[in-house]
Amino acid sequence: MGRGSLFYFFEMRFNVLKNLFFLSLLCSLCACGGDAGMVVYNLEELKEAMDAATPGTEVVMANGVWENVEIKFTAKGTPDQKVVLKAETPGEVIISGQSNLAFSGEHIEVSGLVFKNGYTPTSEVISFKTGKEKLANHSRVTNCVIDNFTNPERFDGDTWVAIYGKNNRFDHNSMIGKGNRGVTLAVKLATEASRENNHVIEHNYFGPRQILGSNGGETLRIGTSHYSRTYSNTIVRSNYFDRVNGEHEIISNKSCGNEFRDNVFYESQGTLTMRHGHHTLVENNYFLGNRKPNTGGIRIINENQTVRKNYMAGLTGHRFRGALVIMNGVPNSPINRYNQVVDSYMDNNIVVNSDYIQLCAGSDEERSAIPVGSTFKNNLILGNTNAEPFTIYDDVSGISFEGNVMNTSAKAPFAQGFEKVPLALSKNENGLWAPSQELIDQIGFGEVNLPIA
Repeated sequence: MGRGSLFYFFEMRFNVLKNLFFLSLLCSLCACGGDAGMVVYNLEELKEAMDAATPGTEVVMANGVWENVEIKFTAKGTPDQKVVLKAETPGEVIISGQSNLAFSGEHIEVSGLVFKNGYTPTSEVISFKTGKEKLANHSRVTNCVIDNFTNPERFDGDTWVAIYGKNNRFDHNSMIGKGNRGVTLAVKLATEASRENNHVIEHNYFGPRQILGSNGGETLRIGTSHYSRTYSNTIVRSNYFDRVNGEHEIISNKSCGNEFRDNVFYESQGTLTMRHGHHTLVENNYFLGNRKPNTGGIRIINENQTVRKNYMAGLTGHRFRGALVIMNGVPNSPINRYNQVVDSYMDNNIVVNSDYIQLCAGSDEERSAIPVGSTFKNNLILGNTNAEPFTIYDDVSGISFEGNVMNTSAKAPFAQGFEKVPLALSKNENGLWAPSQELIDQIGFGEVNLPIA
């Protein structure tokens, strides 16, 4: 196999768990070839080819370094005959200098490009639009790499990937080393044409991101506070978040109707945060902290949120970065503050050797609205790293506690709703710390195994 974007993955020298993930990517990337299309060698030829593109056209960028190129095109394919822009050899078309890519239209596919040794001269590296009302729909970016393509001015913000339009897919890509302010990947909802979008973000590698030291370092954000009561209906699944430490919100959910399933968070300082928006599903995600500082899990804010069957191990984060966090809200909250937790569920999760579970977190004079109509049921909380994992900051009478299990050496917050068992953890056949299968079955969790393999 030629040197493709997997070259960058293996350069990171991941541990065994991560190598399993990238083995699955290898199968997908090897299938990205296809019949050769028209090969272009410079920006002028590229523009001419894209301007002439019709359904079924493949425009192939020649291998080599493309420096200081702003690629912008509009095309219209069909479901059976996409318009394709791709690298001659995946991973060997290097886009560098002051460069970016913007596209719009229907049924477009972009693949095999690598952005490195430069940064965008605008606000976005890859954009699913070419103008305010010129958006991409039913389009895909796959098998691309953004590698340290970072503005050297740390607090000059940009977004690496901005998804607009509807029914788009972003998959099997790698984003490594964003060092400046701005979201790594953002789903934008500023116009009606980008709402209820049904985007799918899957099988991507989000590589190490250094601590920014301020707000604005999210790895993934869906929506903003202004549009947070709008439905996005975006699915985020089977992605690997590796040491993404930009800020305390790894994922910032700021819209309604989104799903986060089957993702892995490895040694990442922060949480998957339901910051704004309602009707969010967070299911079967794995948080592996390995006792690194400030590693966190899941934070609930807002209404009708469902957190179930997630696995958290070795997390040390406190307060807003706890393994499981249910926030207090602001009464009659303005759209940009903290909406009260209402009718939300934190059930059937496994927490192993993680230090803090925070209830009514953030309680103060402003955030005085306690959770109501919510449940904390059938969770396994086992470990010997903190004998008092629960911190309760306010009245939790609006949370129902049932069927939870803790080890006898740990202190339960209440006598009711918590069963005590001897502490017994071992590494299972999948290399993860777990209690007996009998206990796992008792809470209806299923098999403890990474969803990415």
